[in-house]
Amino acid sequence: MTSHVTTRLTSTVPLIVLVVISSLAIVGDEAASMSMVLTAVDQGQPWMVTWFSLCLAIPAMLLAPFGGAIVDRYDPRKIWVASLAVQSLCIGIAASQDDFWSRLMLLAASNAINILSSSAAFALLPALIGPIRIERANSLMAVGSSLAYLIGPALSAWLFNKVGASLMLSVNAVTTAILAATAVFLMLRADRPDSKADGSWNLFGGVSEGWAAIRSSPVVTATLPLLILIMISTSIEAVAGVFWLREISGSDALYGLVLSCWAAGSLIGAYVAGTKRLAPRTMLLIVGGGLCMALAILTEGLVPIAIVIGVAFAIGGLGNGTHNVGVRNLIFQQIPQAHIGSAWAYYRMLTSASVAVGYVVGTPHTTEDARGMVIIAGICALVGVLVAIVAVRMRRRNSVTQEAPDSEGQADPAAQISE
Repeated sequence: MTSHVTTRLTSTVPLIVLVVISSLAIVGDEAASMSMVLTAVDQGQPWMVTWFSLCLAIPAMLLAPFGGAIVDRYDPRKIWVASLAVQSLCIGIAASQDDFWSRLMLLAASNAINILSSSAAFALLPALIGPIRIERANSLMAVGSSLAYLIGPALSAWLFNKVGASLMLSVNAVTTAILAATAVFLMLRADRPDSKADGSWNLFGGVSEGWAAIRSSPVVTATLPLLILIMISTSIEAVAGVFWLREISGSDALYGLVLSCWAAGSLIGAYVAGTKRLAPRTMLLIVGGGLCMALAILTEGLVPIAIVIGVAFAIGGLGNGTHNVGVRNLIFQQIPQAHIGSAWAYYRMLTSASVAVGYVVGTPHTTEDARGMVIIAGICALVGVLVAIVAVRMRRRNSVTQEAPDSEGQADPAAQISE
């Protein structure tokens, strides 16, 4: 087994640089994704939107456990830089292609490699935060992402009609290259992680150890149904919402602005989730955030008024922000450092699998009944919230029963998390 121990920097500058440049890269990702989605929608083929999402999701889903094990075993600094460089190359080649499907294959390759880069970056975060609490660092990373998602959709939808898909993909290649250069800059200022080589280590064993570390945490397993159903729900909405919201809004620009309301709420939620009062209440962040998301999606389907949906999306985004920070905190709190890379990769795997399921379920009836599919998505998310509440209550009850005979003062960290 490999153990990574990094020396934390004493300055906050590396974290601030990481937040800013990562956010810029997400704007580039949004530009690429929006160009592909709007290209598919303009051709009147909802299945093209689905194939785009599935081609991104399936390779990442299949390769995620292996990517996490590699990050846990080897130097995540080198993996981070090399993976970003290859991603930039793939996206750059995609920009030079005219065929939709050729671009799709190259973007799918880039997304699969992103498993390595994102898992490495997540595992390295404690070495880059300086004196800042990990909960606040997670919050700032989520704030940066939310700001990027606030700017990205509206800007990308507007740019699509001005410059076309090729230039938008080129922008994504450049922003990814900038992130790779930033990774080099940051890693030169961080100590190399210590690695305990184990001659008996093998890739499949690393995959198994990573999953065992996740499964051994009762808090994590209690939240899995919610995470899966929330992601399926948002994926169904992502397919149906493209058609339903564009029908309601009447223009790509207004459609992008409605989506930006979600990102604006997420910006606030991510920041609030990093406060000292809320940061320790991880399950509240995850489950409460999931409830806000579910209600927002239901409102989208039940009330076909752009302004009302915008307000609901702001609330849903608020929940989305707290939910995302809660998940990041949960991994750092419950998973051993030696398996942080695997934990994040498995989370990405669940995300990809749920996206695939959501798109397959959501697509067939989208053109005939996009509104109905949005409502189904909201109900799916609500079911996930209810299952999580029951699971958490059962876990807390079992935790209290097990703690009763324990010696004085020995508090269960998992019990503290669920308060």
